[in-house]
Amino acid sequence: MLAYAPFHGEATPMGHLQSITFITSVLSTGVLPPALTAAEKDASSWRIENMTVIGDRSTIYAAEHATVAKTDVPLIDLSQSIQILTEDLIREQQGLTLSEMLYNVSGVVPNNPAETVLANPLMRGFEAEIFVDGLLGYGDTAVIDPSSLVGVERIEVAKGPTSVLYGGGTGAPVGGLINVVTKTPKPEARYEIGLAAGSDAHGAVQLDINQPLTETMGLRIAAERQQSDDFIDNGNIERVAVYPSFAAQLSNKTDLILRSFYTKIEQLEYTGLPGAVAGLPGVDAFQFPGATDAPPTEIENQSVHLTLNHTFNDTWAGNVHIRYFDNHFDEWATWLLPLVLRPPAGAPPGTPATVGEYTAGGLLVDTEEITVDASVTAKLAWGVAEHNFLIGMTLDETEYEGSFTARNVVGTLDYAAGENTLRFDPALACCIFTGNNEYATAALYIQDHITLAERVHIMLSARYSHYEIVEDQGFGPSADETLREVDPRVGVSYSLSDKLSLFAGFATGSRLPLFFGANSRPPQLEGSEAYELGIKFNTGAGGLSGTLAAYQITRDNVPTSDPDNRGFSIQGGELESRGVEVDMIWEPDPSFSLLANLAYTDAEVTKSIESFGAQFEVGNSLARVPETSGRIAARYRFVDGVLQGFGVGAGVTYAGEAPLTDANRLESDSYSVVDLQAEYQLGSQVSLALKIVNLLDEDYFTPYQYFNDEFVRPGQPRAAYLSVRAEF
Repeated sequence: MLAYAPFHGEATPMGHLQSITFITSVLSTGVLPPALTAAEKDASSWRIENMTVIGDRSTIYAAEHATVAKTDVPLIDLSQSIQILTEDLIREQQGLTLSEMLYNVSGVVPNNPAETVLANPLMRGFEAEIFVDGLLGYGDTAVIDPSSLVGVERIEVAKGPTSVLYGGGTGAPVGGLINVVTKTPKPEARYEIGLAAGSDAHGAVQLDINQPLTETMGLRIAAERQQSDDFIDNGNIERVAVYPSFAAQLSNKTDLILRSFYTKIEQLEYTGLPGAVAGLPGVDAFQFPGATDAPPTEIENQSVHLTLNHTFNDTWAGNVHIRYFDNHFDEWATWLLPLVLRPPAGAPPGTPATVGEYTAGGLLVDTEEITVDASVTAKLAWGVAEHNFLIGMTLDETEYEGSFTARNVVGTLDYAAGENTLRFDPALACCIFTGNNEYATAALYIQDHITLAERVHIMLSARYSHYEIVEDQGFGPSADETLREVDPRVGVSYSLSDKLSLFAGFATGSRLPLFFGANSRPPQLEGSEAYELGIKFNTGAGGLSGTLAAYQITRDNVPTSDPDNRGFSIQGGELESRGVEVDMIWEPDPSFSLLANLAYTDAEVTKSIESFGAQFEVGNSLARVPETSGRIAARYRFVDGVLQGFGVGAGVTYAGEAPLTDANRLESDSYSVVDLQAEYQLGSQVSLALKIVNLLDEDYFTPYQYFNDEFVRPGQPRAAYLSVRAEF
């Protein structure tokens, strides 16, 4: 929500000074109290005192509220694990991509930026959808993943099923959701330009222009253009991102926010190095495994999002979100045919199998989505109970049009030969696959957060969802089904003190399967059940805050790649994920911040899918999920003395071994990488920053998702980036 509070300062000889206060607050609550909420202080750290705007920031990395909660209930009182990555954290770690920043949250396996059209991030063992300002962008893959963080104010990570409050596109999140909160206008005129250069011919230019227009209106635009070579040979990446926003106070009870974004990614598609050859003698892990003359894959996103907030009285408030989202991608690639490798022709017996056959193809997709989400909130007191009440509805319509084509064989590649002679074959017939699909969601949700004696917090909520799925695949079985589900959520939190609380929760989730087809059975809703319990702590300003949580999530009717029909899914079986996670931030004073997380994840198949046979055995670990992972990152800022204005940070990220696929035939090794950041403020307007990735130049591979085969991608070698930023 945006609270827009104009006020007038004292008259001066220069004339009457007028100041404007913009406050970016809880985007989805619709609560507009007379005084600033703690969420508003979190978001922009402003308070009005004696007609003057005064900064009042006691923490830098820690946050007490989340917009993803849709109410202004403090995080410590919520019966769910939610982590926030603040704007200061993103800036000080000099984050370039969303994937990079997600390592700061326990239990998250970020997707590789090269996987954007292939796979979502994983959370607690399962896929997690990416939301922007509280609304989902289709959800099948991570196409809505921001190509840049220039327009991002903060990143919110809500773990476990969040089906009660969120849905649309393909349905409600199961593993959790990642909510990207974009920048909106601020109180004072501010102009920023940034330039960056670094390893692999990296170059970038950024702009962030914030301009108040009148006492009640403001405009902001953030934009970036990046271009670099991939550290994989012959790779090239171009990214463009533009985030304009407008805000206005229509009356003292009504405000409006208009957000938009345009992003574009263009890159030669990387299709993975077979795990069986990674590390073999003569195999160059950084050789591009495909035709280097293939057309680049292009991903374009456009969105317009209107938010209207209105306060009816001291008790009731409401909001409406309306968004149009358009995604288009042309995915072109050459990739290895099902993993059957052979030794080079004429090689002596015992020579490793390093030769594979390649095919070429393209997937061309257009997706349009219209979403309306409206809700009403109320703060009520009945006897000894206080109620934070929420009721809302979601309408979402998504249209998907796609076509896919491929040739059988375009050539062979010997990974150990040191030479890549593959060429892309442009003579592609259209089409071996077409899809004209429609997904519609209509949902009603209700929630009551009850507080008893200021210590007991009870969360009761439920969602009724009406799903419609129409899939016309152009050949083979299609789907035309209407499905309905009720998903409840119950939670309780007990405050041992104002600094420590215990919580427990239960929730179910449901979502649509996609690209169903090969087994001629009608699709069913995928379901999930989640249990969570834990401890939250917040010792106050300058102290320790965080969450310790244990959980179990069970999924059934899981859509899984059909081994006999690439690109389609079959359903059945059951998956389970159990684990323990710790997320903490320690900020003893403004000069020092320490972030640490650790996760133990046991994600496995608990009921097999019959047609998968040995590929989906009970007890198999889930693909790409390490059993142990974690990160620790520290930042020290010199606040006085000769080094005032200088800051230095370092981090270590660890991931354990992880299976490449659900078949568990191969797994990636564990690894640890070190990163380093330094920044120096030259006066009040110019700053210089240095970032080093993989400082110790660790050699490692990570699982890579492509057609659910056993591929890996090498980790980034040591790289350095230098940037300069000027603010006016």
